[in-house]
Amino acid sequence: MGEFSIFHWLVVLAIVLIFFGGRRIPEVMKGLGEGIRSFKDGMSGSANAGGAAATVTATAALAPGGLTAKSNKNSVALSWGAASGATSYNVKRSGASGGPYALIASIASTSYSDEGLASGAYYYVVTSMSASGESANSIEVSGTSA
Repeated sequence: MGEFSIFHWLVVLAIVLIFFGGRRIPEVMKGLGEGIRSFKDGMSGSANAGGAAATVTATAALAPGGLTAKSNKNSVALSWGAASGATSYNVKRSGASGGPYALIASIASTSYSDEGLASGAYYYVVTSMSASGESANSIEVSGTSA
């Protein structure tokens, strides 16, 4: 009959049913259709692919500037300048220069005192939060707890 006889198609259908199950076939076909439609829209340069609503782009918050650290006994006092568009700030600390940094506080003010520290050097960065997400890290500063 040829390369693709009815027997071949039945074998293919049986394999698909075994792997995906009867209930998953409509989902798979829907995903395939959406993928093809998205590809066609992307190739045609459509700005509004798939009839989706227009995307509103929000400006990400800027990283806080002017971060300073003042070393004290068993604490380090941090302060920084307000970042435009920021609703809060994440203060992060590391025991090594360059990180990795662990989140130690989420605050609305532009200063923070990291208290109860053991003796040693600590490294800090601050990020700002806005409706569009988290900014990049600020510059790193270090403080020493005695």
